[in-house]
Amino acid sequence: MEKPSPKKERPQAIERIAEAASSLLMPPLAPLHQAFMEQKYGVEEKRSELLRKQDECRNEGYAAAMRLMMPSAERLQATRGSYLELIHKQRGNKNE
Repeated sequence: MEKPSPKKERPQAIERIAEAASSLLMPPLAPLHQAFMEQKYGVEEKRSELLRKQDECRNEGYAAAMRLMMPSAERLQATRGSYLELIHKQRGNKNE
């Protein structure tokens, strides 16, 4: 009797594995689709939250910049009057 060579056994084993794998059943797609949709919803929810926080931060920064640009009450009272009076007042301070 001839002893089968290891090379011949290996393809048979691979063939048996291929047959077993091909006979496996595909899982139903409905639960997989449902899990995907739940994950997608969670990601969209987190994205919306982050975008809302980004808008809040941007609005706070804009408000802070506007407060810095607005003159204080003391400075506003000092600059009241016409533009020409302001220039004359500044020139007068330089000459002194």
